[in-house]
Amino acid sequence: MRASHHFAGAVFALALCTVTPAIVHADEDATPAAPESSFVTREQLEKALDGMNEQVQAMQTDVDKFKRLKFSGYIQARWETSENSRDSVKVSGNPYTVTSPNLNRFYIRRGRFKLTYDSSPLSQAVIYFDGGSDRTLRLLEAYVTLLDPWTPLHDHQLTIGQQNVPFGFEIERSSSVRELPERSKAENVLFSGERDRGVKLVDQWNTHLQTTLGLFNGGGINQTDFPNTDPTRGKDFLARARWSQGWFDAAASYYFGRNTTPLTGPDVETKKTRIGLDAQTFYELPSLGGGTLRGEVYFAHEVNPDSVKALINGGSAANPVRLLKPNVDPAHLATDARGYYAMWVQNVGDQFQGVVRYDAWDPNTDKDHDQFRRASLGVNYFYDGYTRITLTYDVIKTDALVSPGRYADPADNLWTLQVQHKW
Repeated sequence: MRASHHFAGAVFALALCTVTPAIVHADEDATPAAPESSFVTREQLEKALDGMNEQVQAMQTDVDKFKRLKFSGYIQARWETSENSRDSVKVSGNPYTVTSPNLNRFYIRRGRFKLTYDSSPLSQAVIYFDGGSDRTLRLLEAYVTLLDPWTPLHDHQLTIGQQNVPFGFEIERSSSVRELPERSKAENVLFSGERDRGVKLVDQWNTHLQTTLGLFNGGGINQTDFPNTDPTRGKDFLARARWSQGWFDAAASYYFGRNTTPLTGPDVETKKTRIGLDAQTFYELPSLGGGTLRGEVYFAHEVNPDSVKALINGGSAANPVRLLKPNVDPAHLATDARGYYAMWVQNVGDQFQGVVRYDAWDPNTDKDHDQFRRASLGVNYFYDGYTRITLTYDVIKTDALVSPGRYADPADNLWTLQVQHKW
């Protein structure tokens, strides 16, 4: 009964507002208005309210969509200096290209912007853009993830698109949270760009065991010969298993595929295999804070860029023919390679963190004087919840041919200061 009184009052108020101008107008013109046209009927009011409800519902739908959209990203501004920097430039080619050996500079290492859309509790879409001093804006990731509906925590996930290659620990660890700004040399060579196009299935079988299976094109996003295509119908296969015990976890990764080396005439196809082992342990020191000991090793057999240069005639502008040199075994384009790193991270209070790492890479284990070695020291200062300042010092040693039969072991001492801001 009370509700009907309220509704009647609302109708009366609306009718009064409607009829008042008509009454004033009637007094001025001395022309009476028809009373039935001055009042709003209950049916008209209900239609008006229905229209308002539809508008509110449409606005609510739009708001819900925006609530499912997450914006994130980060900027890494860097200053860098090296003892091997030189104030000179090299001009070559036609049209010419300019190369500068100077490494004393300010630059943007990474500028990234990520959009994540949670369409529903069972699906997610991600698109990720990247820019920096050595590249224009490019698409870094774009994929769709489907989550299983039959487990409470969605323990089984299928992802398809351009994404991180789930091999080892270091690849999938974001550049925004790594203790040192750059990954190890072995990872950079084996998985240049860290990403490829394909599909992966991740299964969390219990609190300890997680497995990953994947099929990928195999070239990666930085592949020179086939940046956007796959020259073979066969796909590269990947498998990974990880065991986590809370204070300790370990994993093994396996990768198998094929390399295609394009030539004038029949191409050369060689096997590509990679095996990775990684482990880490966590501890807590009452007087300092938490710490981590981490290590990873890579074994590989695949095309070696140095072997390609040595065994293939690249041709010239006048004679653009690319062929194997006489009496060369095509299988020798692929070599056995090995790399590793060992790392120690120690937190000091809530704002400081110290890092020590040693990493090495040997692209051809059958050949001497081609190894890469690097010792890195780093300090992180967490300015606030968004900004981190990182100072690193790298001692890099590579074998260089000085004269026939004589190799030098030059060192390059590199200082890097990086300021990162996340949002």
